[in-house]
Amino acid sequence: MKEILKGVLSVALVLLIGVLGVVIYGNYARHAEEQKALEAAQATPSPTPAPTPEPSPESSAEPVSAANVRLTFCGDIVVHSGINEEAKRPDGSYSYLPVFGGAEAFVQSADYAVCTLETTFPETAEYTGYPMFKSPGALAAGLKAFGFDMINTASNHSMDSYQSGLNRTLDVLDQNGLDHIGTYRSQEERDAGSGIVVKDINGVSFAFLSFTYGTNGIPVTGFEYAVNIFFNDYTTTLSDINYALLESDLAAARALDTDMIVVIMHWGNEYYTEPAAYQEGLADFLFEQGADIVVGGHPHVPEPMALRRVKDSDGSERTVLLAYSLGNLISCQDDSYTDLTAALNVDIQKDLGTGETYLRAVSYAPLYMVDLNDVGVRADWRYRLWNLREAIAAYEAGDTLGVINETLYRAMTAGVEALHGVMDKDFDYYENGGVDVGAWNENYELNKRSSD
Repeated sequence: MKEILKGVLSVALVLLIGVLGVVIYGNYARHAEEQKALEAAQATPSPTPAPTPEPSPESSAEPVSAANVRLTFCGDIVVHSGINEEAKRPDGSYSYLPVFGGAEAFVQSADYAVCTLETTFPETAEYTGYPMFKSPGALAAGLKAFGFDMINTASNHSMDSYQSGLNRTLDVLDQNGLDHIGTYRSQEERDAGSGIVVKDINGVSFAFLSFTYGTNGIPVTGFEYAVNIFFNDYTTTLSDINYALLESDLAAARALDTDMIVVIMHWGNEYYTEPAAYQEGLADFLFEQGADIVVGGHPHVPEPMALRRVKDSDGSERTVLLAYSLGNLISCQDDSYTDLTAALNVDIQKDLGTGETYLRAVSYAPLYMVDLNDVGVRADWRYRLWNLREAIAAYEAGDTLGVINETLYRAMTAGVEALHGVMDKDFDYYENGGVDVGAWNENYELNKRSSD
């Protein structure tokens, strides 16, 4: 019996040694490949983190046949002079792609990606930042190459190059194959579909609308059609909101009978991480009028996001998504929270059997606008948008990405916590990989029944 046992132990020992050999060899080979990749990355100028898409929670109850769409929303592209200077090449041309690098995985993996443009493309070579933003048309080419599909042009900077600049901005976007929403070259263009852009994405139809609170006092007298302005003037009280315009446009959107209605709002108070009272009331109104997703910008800082349940006039209920502000996608600002933003990923599903369309999952990816001057680092670049999770993980694994010092590392880790503290009011969208909306609905119904 002892001999048999010895034989069994010998065989087990041999197998164990073999497994360990495979693991050690595999780790060695993987380490060798990682080292090669690291050396290649360090040899490349202006390194940026290699981002990966946020995980999407899987719904537990899948329809037999379904169409799925991921919409990705990014914040405001605020093109200060430093961004134009960063993008300028020695030959005088412009390349903005390196600046946007940290958002690449999320924009590229989206079925349809949207951002807001806070600059204009006038016929000029004198490019400027605040207060009158003017940028080269190469930015539009860069946005298209990066993977964006729709540009929201309704902002307080829509008229920075006056009516001629507004018109040329739309021409440049058209030339680069980018959809746009919120500003128009003629009354006829505005009247076509009440300024609504309808998109069929993977068999799911969407109506997109966009509005801004104003144009920094630059009048649109005589061509009011040019910009979708939701205030009757530039004050911020509920009584001054042009409800007639919003109601009319959303009624037109409902009449199109699309699967979902998306409204992009340029609203709120600059540098406030909480919504203004009028935003809260206006969000309620938009959902009452049929909006399914409302995503905002303008404050230059992130604001809260949340799922809600709303009741329609027929008594039915639906789950909607509200993100008050995603902050700056890119800018040269470095005040608190102005360098923090997120790529908001919204997964939508349509049951092809019943025709029902609903939110399936919501997640976001924390992003950070790096300004090397702020952390005492000199390199061949200054401004880059980084994926916070990837950059922090790289540094903690021993990779500085060529520029990360302790100051930048502390700023990034503090930034993650600050962003979560602002955006995650109800539950954590990020640490758990996002929210399964089906599970959220079930929990909502359970809480509702227990409170009745």
